[in-house]
Amino acid sequence: MNPNTTTPPRSRAPIAVALAIVGGVLLGSIGAIATAQIYTWTDDQGRRQVSDRPPEGSVKDLKVQGRVSSGPAPAAPAAPAKGEERKGPQTLNEKALEFNKRMIEREETRAKQEKSEAEARERAQRCEQAQAYVRNLQQGGRATRLNPKTGEREYLEGAARDKELADAQRTADSWCKPPAAAPAAQAAPKK
Repeated sequence: MNPNTTTPPRSRAPIAVALAIVGGVLLGSIGAIATAQIYTWTDDQGRRQVSDRPPEGSVKDLKVQGRVSSGPAPAAPAAPAKGEERKGPQTLNEKALEFNKRMIEREETRAKQEKSEAEARERAQRCEQAQAYVRNLQQGGRATRLNPKTGEREYLEGAARDKELADAQRTADSWCKPPAAAPAAQAAPKK
């Protein structure tokens, strides 16, 4: 190998991606460990058992995150009834669920807005094209149609041209008017 030549520097992108993935996995596992409950008890044969789920039935020396209980595993708190608010601070899971719900709603709203903006752009473009065609016909520009039988171009004259102008004007009017109201608004009773 020639000592005077240098090798091009390697990209650091693969290393950065790998570090980001490892960091994400570590953060996710720390969150899972922080919210997990560890149950420790002695079973009927005197063996020590450890689990992330409460034991079934009555066991000896049940410990949940350092608390000692001689009875069965504590029951999960009951969910509040409809309309009834829960007392006390929210758990991390409840906060995460609310956050996820807000993020989903925000994404749905953004998608709806993007869709309506794209539809408005398309309507404006088609309106502009239809109006340009109407102006062309009104100024005496050539109007042609393809003959469906022969596939040849035919020039429109007289009554056929007037009919084409009327059709083009209707098309322009339909694209240039505001979009129809939502179906729920149209179903409102008339007084």
